[in-house]
Amino acid sequence: MTSYTPSSALADALHALEDAEALVKKCRTELRAAVAADMKAHPELTAPAMAKHLPWTEETVRQIAREYDVPRKRRPTVRSVKPQKRTGGASSG
Repeated sequence: MTSYTPSSALADALHALEDAEALVKKCRTELRAAVAADMKAHPELTAPAMAKHLPWTEETVRQIAREYDVPRKRRPTVRSVKPQKRTGGASSG
């Protein structure tokens, strides 16, 4: 094993990078919350329209909307593949 000790310049640079990454994370969280707030304030606004103003894809905007409980524009069209049990009245027999 070597007896290398990082210089103070390297330690300072690493600390600055860690601070910058923490700031980016904070700013990203704030931006995601602002996106959701705008989508809630403007119900007619779609994910593709919002994505045009952001560095993210339409799908990322949809994920943000789901994460922040933004009401959907339409009902989901996917249905369960499980067969529904039929419960009827009197049995014939």
